[in-house]
Amino acid sequence: MIRSEEKIILDSPIALGALFLGLAGMWVLQMQLAKKQAVSFMNVVKELHGENLTVAIGTNQPKWGRKRVYLAMSANPQKIIVDAITLKGTTVFAKGQKVKELIDKSLLEFTDSDGKDPLYDAAAMAADTLIKKINEDSESVSN
Repeated sequence: MIRSEEKIILDSPIALGALFLGLAGMWVLQMQLAKKQAVSFMNVVKELHGENLTVAIGTNQPKWGRKRVYLAMSANPQKIIVDAITLKGTTVFAKGQKVKELIDKSLLEFTDSDGKDPLYDAAAMAADTLIKKINEDSESVSN
């Protein structure tokens, strides 16, 4: 008797439609929260911009089960890190946090990452981009 009731619920087009509408609603909510998080992080990144500062964002390349880390760094023309902010977490509720341990270090310290620390992997990617941008800027000024 219970079996026949279960079959009726699964065969009901209304129940199936409600299931798909619920899934679609959750997906839309997740997209809205992800957009809100991205906009919030980019607003924090904008604060890193300053006079004679170059800004870049790096991320680690996580393997299965590891968290993705985003890191925004600003550096001066001497390739010294002036400010750094990271976004860590597996949910859309993760917020940007200042990374004091990277400030006042040379970008050249992060050009090679061993792949063990996600933060330093992201720092290596951002440092590589910053070095290229700073070198391009110095070449364009000298020409």
